[in-house]
Amino acid sequence: MKLLEIKNINKSFLNKKVLDGINLEIESGEISSIFGYSGEGKSTMLKIICGILKQDRGDVILNAKNINNLESYERRTPLVMDEPLLFPNMNVIENIEFGLKLNLNKRNSINNIGKNKKLFYSPKEIMELLGITGLEKRYPSEISMGQAQRVSLARALIVNPDIILMDEPFSNLDIISKIKVRRLIKDINRELKISILLVTHDIEDVVNLSDKMFILNNGKIQDSGHPKEVLKKPSSIDTAFLLGTENILGGVISGIDPDNNLIKIKVKVRNENTEYIEYNKKADAGVIIEADFQGNFEIGEQVFLAVRPEEIIILREDRQASKPVRENRFSGKIISSIFTSRMMEISIKSEENLELKVLIPFHAYEVMHLFEGKTVNVSLKKSSIHLIKKKKTVKDSISP
Repeated sequence: MKLLEIKNINKSFLNKKVLDGINLEIESGEISSIFGYSGEGKSTMLKIICGILKQDRGDVILNAKNINNLESYERRTPLVMDEPLLFPNMNVIENIEFGLKLNLNKRNSINNIGKNKKLFYSPKEIMELLGITGLEKRYPSEISMGQAQRVSLARALIVNPDIILMDEPFSNLDIISKIKVRRLIKDINRELKISILLVTHDIEDVVNLSDKMFILNNGKIQDSGHPKEVLKKPSSIDTAFLLGTENILGGVISGIDPDNNLIKIKVKVRNENTEYIEYNKKADAGVIIEADFQGNFEIGEQVFLAVRPEEIIILREDRQASKPVRENRFSGKIISSIFTSRMMEISIKSEENLELKVLIPFHAYEVMHLFEGKTVNVSLKKSSIHLIKKKKTVKDSISP
């Protein structure tokens, strides 16, 4: 069921358009994310929804009602910021109860519970749910940042909201607190069936929390859907870069065989002078890569081939490779390896001068005895390869 609808929202600051015809829908009970670069208008979108800012044009529809003319305190769309923003002169329990003093929960009094099918939670129940029982008398200066963020979340929950808006809620947390608060938000969504709209530029937040994601770029929603689907199948080269798809190669469709679920792409490779070999100068220029059949392409069409780094497989020397990982097999040398948050980011240069980024768990790096300078075999599974149409507006050094 639709809970929140954003229809043709436009917003400009000093004649610069920040939001350009934004349309999105949030389902009841879901966690949704707006993802994009910093400065793309994500926070502006949340402020418009909760009523802090007024849009230039467009409508905000909540529970099938237009709320354009409602003040922020009338909307029941509390905003949890990256900074907890607690009142320093109030203790924890007073901060949590502050929303009640504004009488925001009036429509959810005992007489209306049956009608709205919502339950009112007391401050004590919410504190127990968030794991902050015992902090009632402490002041913001006497608790940690992670605890303060939980208090801020409790203050949002106390008004029995229709949806909670969260603006980069993990940006000031250490990695341990971030993981705990992420898990807590997921539990709250599951326990209370409360919808959440999260703004973030961290793809891990999106993947770990969201049922649906929206990509905001250049003032427009460029992609939307389940995070894993959008990650694997971005609709544009801009989205692919934004999502961290580092393996993006230029190529041309050389064969199409829908009966055998196959499409072939001749991929450009660099010569020793790092210049791309032109197809019309050498008949055998390029490397053939096979992918699962994808519609709406023609032989001779120029495309981008995108493979996420975690989808590339480094083959183990002590095991027989299964059929899927024998597809698109290349031999290459590890030219660099960097440890990044429990994963190893490996750069491999193949014998054909293809440069590939691979992500594998740290323990796999050790078990396989990998190191810089080692020659390895890698595989690009056909199912992991996504093709993106070449658009004339895209200007990129890897363009065919």
